Amino acid sequence: MELTPIITVNDLHFSYPKRPVLEGIDFTLQRGEVVSLLGPNGCGKSTLIRLILKLIHAARGEIWLHNKTLHRYSHREIASHIAYIPQYHNVPFNYSVLEMVIMGRISKLGLFASPSENDRIIAIKSLERVGISDLATRPFGQLSGGQKQMVLLARALTQGVDTFIMDEPVSGLDYGNQIRLLELIVSLSAQGYTFLKTTHYPDHALMVSSRVVVMNDGKIIADGNPSDVITAPMIREVYGINTDLITHNSNTWCIPTFSKGAL
Repeated sequence: MELTPIITVNDLHFSYPKRPVLEGIDFTLQRGEVVSLLGPNGCGKSTLIRLILKLIHAARGEIWLHNKTLHRYSHREIASHIAYIPQYHNVPFNYSVLEMVIMGRISKLGLFASPSENDRIIAIKSLERVGISDLATRPFGQLSGGQKQMVLLARALTQGVDTFIMDEPVSGLDYGNQIRLLELIVSLSAQGYTFLKTTHYPDHALMVSSRVVVMNDGKIIADGNPSDVITAPMIREVYGINTDLITHNSNTWCIPTFSKGAL
């Protein structure tokens, strides 16, 4: 299968006042990939995501979405190509789950148009695909963190795009919901969806990624096959801890090595 670039980042630089964040980032997201952005707090992962979504603007460099530079897109046009699933999402009104998911159709509607019955059907089908149709009438604000993430993923599906950007999607979720969400990402990627997600968990990157990009101090220091990129020396360089990588039933796990008596 020929790889088709969806997002291309060329020599990207960004600084907050008196603090450089990104320096010379080069990066490409190809159709059908699941790419995990791995790195410590403050390394620039979330800033890169915000730049790709045109929420902030780079000091230097260029971002391409398909065959156009990002500055030629409106936010509405970006939403017709990419669905963003944030780490946290609070709403001022207590919408039902179905109402939240129907909001994914906004980028497809005219300025003053209301969702149609077809939009409602699409939303219901998205809830079914994610496996949460039983939550349709529940108030979104009363859901658990894991349930909210599933709703946001259903809303992204309803948006009618095949590229998802997720910022630390498992943050705050219990272990069961973390695994269920990762399994859903794998299932959707097998159906042709493309994912770019940030993570703090090397294990999760190994479990679901077709490619891993490691960031540190505002730069990309590694980019490639997960098993080639996630190594004990890399973990030590980026996080300052010692680990063993153990393979069991074709899955590789990153195990920290420390002495309990040292605390």
